[in-house]
Amino acid sequence: MVFNRIIQKLSEKLANKGNSIILSSTDVIPIDKKRFLSISDNIAAGKVCYVDGGNAEIIGAANFSLQLIRTYYTIYSGNSRVSNKKHEFYVLVSAKGDGNRIKYEIETYNTHFRLEKEFDALDKSLISGRHKIEPGKIAEVIRKFAEIKMANEAVDALSKGDVIVRDGDLQSSITGENKYYEQLFEKAKAKEVIVTGLSKTSSILTNTGNSVASALNSLSPDCDWYYLTTPFIGFAKLNKNSKHVFRLDLSNKDHIGNVLSLLKANSVDPCFLGYPYGLIEADKHARVSVKEQQQIQLMFLAKGGNKFREHISSKDAHEILNRIV
Repeated sequence: MVFNRIIQKLSEKLANKGNSIILSSTDVIPIDKKRFLSISDNIAAGKVCYVDGGNAEIIGAANFSLQLIRTYYTIYSGNSRVSNKKHEFYVLVSAKGDGNRIKYEIETYNTHFRLEKEFDALDKSLISGRHKIEPGKIAEVIRKFAEIKMANEAVDALSKGDVIVRDGDLQSSITGENKYYEQLFEKAKAKEVIVTGLSKTSSILTNTGNSVASALNSLSPDCDWYYLTTPFIGFAKLNKNSKHVFRLDLSNKDHIGNVLSLLKANSVDPCFLGYPYGLIEADKHARVSVKEQQQIQLMFLAKGGNKFREHISSKDAHEILNRIV
């Protein structure tokens, strides 16, 4: 049976965990058991702010996308929430001609965030192959920028030694993203607040093409731990009874012990053991539900849907096919 052959092949491949971490073509880090750090049971003083964002398309076509973007942060002292804040707004991404090029114009509504106003439709940091970027992809980028701006605002509610945890890494890979991170890091540094990013998934692999999280977990001590890969990137198991290993980025490794202690203390909820509950809450309140998305769509289309019918007919065709099959 074909499944048996596939299972055998995949099992053979996954068995060789690898002995080094490939960060780039020139940055290869040997895996060393001595780099595992156990996490203290002593709970450090300080608050932790968890930040996340969500978005949903209200109406869209090949040349535009109107989306609702929502950002949220929640601050915990110990395992008690002490404050939280939500901010949502609309973004309209629309194509425009610029000579022989296509650009996307960004217009935001009901927000004080100052965000990017324009993207090239063939931006090399976002493009896939030779096809232009879809407008919905640009809206996702704006959401990420808004998350960083929300974290920037959260610094005002924090004090020396407190921690910000963003859902995701802290690496800049998109045009314009670096300036938002620089603003956040500079403001946090002035208040001695540590910025971190916790990623549920990671694309970093070992030299045999296997998962770094799996490789580290197979070699790790029988406790909760942190593995420092570079001064700013590592991996963490925040509860010794958890099966999950997450990538954890830090803006400042000098206080790594305190950061890990605070995250460990907030990662005891059995619904997702080893994952900070504050991020579960942030995800819940930042997420735009399908029901909510559909309600806003109906309101918008009731007011002006006929004006956009010829533009959204291509997406309608896909919806019709989805219902048929």
